[in-house]
Amino acid sequence: MIHIAICEDKEEDLAHLRSMLCQSKILCDFTEYTSAEPLLLDMETDRKHFDLFLLDIFLPGLNGVETARRIREADEKAVFIFLTVSEDFYREAFDLYAFHYLIKPVCPEHLSAVLTKAADQISAPEQKLQITFRRQNILLRHADITYIDSANHALYFHMQDGRKYTSYGRLDEIQTRLSSELFVRCHKSFLINLIHVDKLTREGFHIGDTLIPISRTYAADAKESYRKRLFGIFFQEH
Repeated sequence: MIHIAICEDKEEDLAHLRSMLCQSKILCDFTEYTSAEPLLLDMETDRKHFDLFLLDIFLPGLNGVETARRIREADEKAVFIFLTVSEDFYREAFDLYAFHYLIKPVCPEHLSAVLTKAADQISAPEQKLQITFRRQNILLRHADITYIDSANHALYFHMQDGRKYTSYGRLDEIQTRLSSELFVRCHKSFLINLIHVDKLTREGFHIGDTLIPISRTYAADAKESYRKRLFGIFFQEH
């Protein structure tokens, strides 16, 4: 059972979403909100948990992007689908690792396809990578790895919280064990996690204060993967 929160202030759009969810083949329940504040209050005081959030961006008071940002602080696994009449917020959606970004009016077929993929992600086992660190086997969550670099047969795993783990092996082999949707080879010595990339410039990929170089060999595929994630996954096809 997938627990969904809908936050939509326009009654017509809310009724449309309600109808589509009721007809969906996804096993789910949903709670409706017309503004962000009651949703956040329910989560904070009643400890309500939702797996998936359908958020209108243009809400009265707190907008959908800021609402998602606050939810993300409390629940790093929350899955967001933004609903809007404008494409102006794709950058913010990308920064929040939004699952999708649908332009209104939402087509039932598009919503159904996105919900199916979201449900699969929510119910899937968490992806982890096992490495040997200081003679012990440890598990690293894919989502927590920002990038990996290699030198002299050593592999350095840089984590979102600032920690770094050293192991030994080949970057080629590690790449086969990581999610191809998240990790991209941009250099013979670097693998990056696209969800942690802040921007792409002529110099390379920027993750926080770190600049990751892009070599000519991997440039086309790496840049295309980044652009697809930044632009492609958020917008429904017309």
